[in-house]
Amino acid sequence: MNYRKISLLALYIFSSLSTFADIEGEFSYEKFVRLNSPQKKTEAVDWIGFSSAYKQKSRDTEVFAEANLKYYFNGPQSLNYSLPEFYYTSETDDSTWTFGRKTLNWSLNEKYWLLGNLNGRQGFTLLSSKQEGLTGLHYTKQMTSTMELGIFFSYFHIPVLNPGMKIENGKFSSNSEWIRRPPERTQILGTTVPIEYRMNEPSIGDVVLKKSLGINASYKWKSGAISSYAIYKPENSLRSNAEASLATDGSKVIAIANPIVNHHLMYGVQGKQYFGDVLGVVSFDVTDPNAKLGDDFEVLNPLQLEDNDRIFESEYFTIKPNYDKESYLSASASVERERYILSLNYILLMSDNSRGSDDFFSETVKWKNTIGAMGRVMWTEGLFTLIDYRYDFERKDQIVRIEGDYVIANALSLRVGAELIKSPDNTSYWSAYRANDIVYASINYLF
Repeated sequence: MNYRKISLLALYIFSSLSTFADIEGEFSYEKFVRLNSPQKKTEAVDWIGFSSAYKQKSRDTEVFAEANLKYYFNGPQSLNYSLPEFYYTSETDDSTWTFGRKTLNWSLNEKYWLLGNLNGRQGFTLLSSKQEGLTGLHYTKQMTSTMELGIFFSYFHIPVLNPGMKIENGKFSSNSEWIRRPPERTQILGTTVPIEYRMNEPSIGDVVLKKSLGINASYKWKSGAISSYAIYKPENSLRSNAEASLATDGSKVIAIANPIVNHHLMYGVQGKQYFGDVLGVVSFDVTDPNAKLGDDFEVLNPLQLEDNDRIFESEYFTIKPNYDKESYLSASASVERERYILSLNYILLMSDNSRGSDDFFSETVKWKNTIGAMGRVMWTEGLFTLIDYRYDFERKDQIVRIEGDYVIANALSLRVGAELIKSPDNTSYWSAYRANDIVYASINYLF
């Protein structure tokens, strides 16, 4: 695939559309510098990006679309692309019908904590909180002046596409440094031998023709609300299970990866209340990857692994994909004013998830007992700064994101930033990325 031609064509199309007043966006060039050396790193240090959003709204209808492109043009050339939202909305006196791809706001604290369970994460960068919506029918009904009902239903599933991974010459490769790769070697009778990977590519229909069903109910009062939800849908990312065999000459192990779509059940309850200008939110959310909802929503298991554990045993290695239930208690307090946005956040893992990050085709949870503080300040009409700090009391992880943005004449902006990770515990999710500290700078044309 010629990514350069595709990206140039996309940029031309969006640039042509930008002549309409309903479209806005930016064209960017960024360079980033590594502060240390990741174990797996790409050669690319420069990319160009394009983001555009289209919105047309009348009294009772709305059309919205947003698209993002990111093209690494030096080193291994690659293209990241995303369609976060694309929908048509029609409103009546007491109902709203939305058809297309839209984010669900049923779990308000999920975005800050980068969970990606309800809505997908765009995945252009490791610490980006940008979300991708769910594709289908979104319906809300105002039952009374205080009661509202929401329903999501779909026969169509679009998994997250970034960061991507592929197999080349028997090895997993990716244009991204923030994706965990499976081991390249294993031990057989005391001898280290390489693992050669192959993949059973799923058909498009096996991936996208999946069903989802969700419901949300909320009760509102003048300064707050309480709501609960339940949704059964495909996980936003494909899972990779595998089976293995020894080559006939004994020189290597051949592992065949099997990407699958797994359904999961999510449910939760949250309350929000304004205290003057401060919005307080408390949530409890559960994600169960082992749940089943009848024959019509059966969890796929093409490898016929052992019961619900989906474990593959061989004399070469054991594969134990992480199908653990996760439950979180989270809370936040935020204030948004004309000149600044401040928030204080907390999340606590309530379930028993002891799995580490060194398991084959598996990852541990991102947070266990963590506090986060974020502030974005507009010093002048063109100068913005952001700082976001998170600290896990149990694992001692420290995640820092700093960014400054200076806008010139509403048409050009200069941006500098840094992403820093400290993760001393080898069982932490972030330990695989603790060498990924970067500083970056970009120039952006706004239209």
